[in-house]
Amino acid sequence: MKNLYKRVDVFRCTHESHREFENVISVYHVLKEKGCYPHGCVYFKWMCRKLDRGIPCPKSYEHVGRKCSPCADYYDEKIVKHPQLLLKPEDYQVFFKDLRSFEIWLDEKKGKELNCAGTIKALKPRFIMNRHHERSQVWFKGFLLVFQEVFIDLTLLEDSVYAVLSSSQQSRLRLSEGDRLEFRAALRLDRGRLILDRVHGIEIEEKSTAKPWTVAEARQALLLGKVFEYQYEKCLNCPYGSLVDIQESDFSSPGQKRRKLFCLKGELDPKYCIVQAKEKLSRVDCCMEEGALLMR
Repeated sequence: MKNLYKRVDVFRCTHESHREFENVISVYHVLKEKGCYPHGCVYFKWMCRKLDRGIPCPKSYEHVGRKCSPCADYYDEKIVKHPQLLLKPEDYQVFFKDLRSFEIWLDEKKGKELNCAGTIKALKPRFIMNRHHERSQVWFKGFLLVFQEVFIDLTLLEDSVYAVLSSSQQSRLRLSEGDRLEFRAALRLDRGRLILDRVHGIEIEEKSTAKPWTVAEARQALLLGKVFEYQYEKCLNCPYGSLVDIQESDFSSPGQKRRKLFCLKGELDPKYCIVQAKEKLSRVDCCMEEGALLMR
């Protein structure tokens, strides 16, 4: 079974808010979060007659915001956007039938304590950013286990599933990539992601030789790390790239949740990051050494 909510080959949307993701959009966002297919969504774009003509704002504002509404030069435009369906109609019908089966399974499992088993694909510190007006603060909240395949009861999910681990659990168990586990947890949905909470009863069936994250290293990464505005594909696939959940707490967007990319290495610009290049060179060196040993 796949998590069909996270498919990104079903819809595209040209809404401005999706520009940073190259207009790639998930099924969950379209059908559940916005409910904008097939009827579309309506939003109002804030505009300024002075700024439109290149005339400076008397209050020195460089772009239109919520404080501009009393101004005589302020106006808004009503814009309607419709997501583009990338599938053929007959393929979409098949997809929608599969989606309904997935949702029925999810409704049966959500909130219940389940038997789980899988091999850890990645283990990273878990960070939460609280943003209030112009100020923001990032908090360390334990660790996140990433599974690419995991059994939930008798169902094999061949997709990304995340398990939340406390700092004390990681300090005691010293889990790392490649460990095969059996455990119990409760399943929940977070904006299309499948999350396993209240993880307990962990049994390590097979232990890898990978180095485990420690709490001290995670706190150091929090101090040295950097938040990126955009979610670069190379960073999402990097062992040092992690998504940070952002909790907006100001009055303009109360309780709104978003995600940003957090570099655990603190790189200033992903374009100049050489982490993946180093790993590729390391793999080449290993292959050359193995080849040399075989030739002897």
